[in-house]
Amino acid sequence: MPTSGNRKNAFTLIELVLVLALLATILAVSAPSLSRSFHGRNLDGQAALVLAAIEYARSEAISQGIPMTVWIDTNTETFGVQASSGYDGIAAREKAWTLHPEVRFDSTPINNDGNGHSLAATFQPEGTLDATSVDEIRLAHKSGERITVAQTDDGDGYEIVK
Repeated sequence: MPTSGNRKNAFTLIELVLVLALLATILAVSAPSLSRSFHGRNLDGQAALVLAAIEYARSEAISQGIPMTVWIDTNTETFGVQASSGYDGIAAREKAWTLHPEVRFDSTPINNDGNGHSLAATFQPEGTLDATSVDEIRLAHKSGERITVAQTDDGDGYEIVK
């Protein structure tokens, strides 16, 4: 018979199974919450990207001295910045982005540029927002969550509104 000094400390099979069952329960309870968190992060990131494009348009309007427009294409879920119609901007500084596959534009701005793009925001060369700019751009995640990039109260720019 082994003495207490020779006995090895170890976990029994029952103890290991109980710990694994506890871990599985914790994971099952927290998984939906983690999933929603990742969806929200995708949506927030895409709204921040749209806001960055809007600020880029303002910056380019000032630096190039011509009106710059933010456009949206809801068919391809793309958006971008280009010189306003009738103005020659620096083509290399025109940009376009594609939304994350799980995110889409939830509303379509009314103004159309004739190229299949809806005009969202136009900035004049001094950096002011044109009166034809939309009040808000809504984004939606396939999970149903929504976020809005809306004009600020003073009408000078845009901000993210949840």
